[in-house]
Amino acid sequence: MGGTHSKKVKNKSKSAKHMVPFLDVEVYKHIDDTCSFSGITFLKDGRIAIADYLGHYVKFYDWKMLKLLDSVELATPPYGICTSSICESYLYVTMPFEHKVLHFKVKDDRLDLVKHISTEGRCYGIASFKDGIAVGLRVEKHSWRVEILDYAGSVLKVFKDDDHGRDLFGYADYLTVDPDGSRLYVSDGVQNSVICLNLQDSTMVSIKEMFRYTDSHLSIPKGLTLDCEANLYVIGCESNNVHKISSTGDKIGVVLGHREQLDKPMGIVYDNYEKKLFVTEGSRKVMVFVDG
Repeated sequence: MGGTHSKKVKNKSKSAKHMVPFLDVEVYKHIDDTCSFSGITFLKDGRIAIADYLGHYVKFYDWKMLKLLDSVELATPPYGICTSSICESYLYVTMPFEHKVLHFKVKDDRLDLVKHISTEGRCYGIASFKDGIAVGLRVEKHSWRVEILDYAGSVLKVFKDDDHGRDLFGYADYLTVDPDGSRLYVSDGVQNSVICLNLQDSTMVSIKEMFRYTDSHLSIPKGLTLDCEANLYVIGCESNNVHKISSTGDKIGVVLGHREQLDKPMGIVYDNYEKKLFVTEGSRKVMVFVDG
């Protein structure tokens, strides 16, 4: 497969206010739980859902009431989690070691398993948009790709090779898609970059890359999220920070960093209703921030 890549975008740093710490919450089922939150998503009215990789749980939590609403114990670790773009009461959770995506329905304050969608490899990152879901897959030890599925689980597109027939991704464990499905963003910890693809105009044989974001102060990008103005927030897991990037790929600034005492952050989601940013660490802590 071939493709057309855009030129690498030169980062033009702009001023950006740091986010303001609002609340830290520990989400646990038992007081002595050992947790590691790899992914997070939100619903309206102060409810969030979290993938607890180390604890083998999907947890449903009301951060306003500081209350665990429900938890689903799993046989193997979950990794990515997202809310459906077409029905907010639907959640999707990746199960890499079982090669499947779990589909949950939120009923009142409970998570009910509806079905699962099988994948051809270990599935990690996941995002929903109007036409389906995007999933980051490791199909072999060093081979990654992103598949676009419809909501029944059928494969619509596969992004794997660049325009020279080489692997497009060195790693693809976190991703996000804008709501209308025009852009796909992928974190690549091996290439230490965030790749933005034109999702609508890309095909199996013609991949249109819009930009790649790299920065000397971004190390091992992980979680991705978009705000209502199409700005992208990127977790730097090893750099212990969060970068804010414009829709053109320009660096707006580092909005969270060492002074917020981030420690190996992983998951991130921006709640456009509450105007708050949720960040998970390699622990049971969820950190909530607001714009400064």
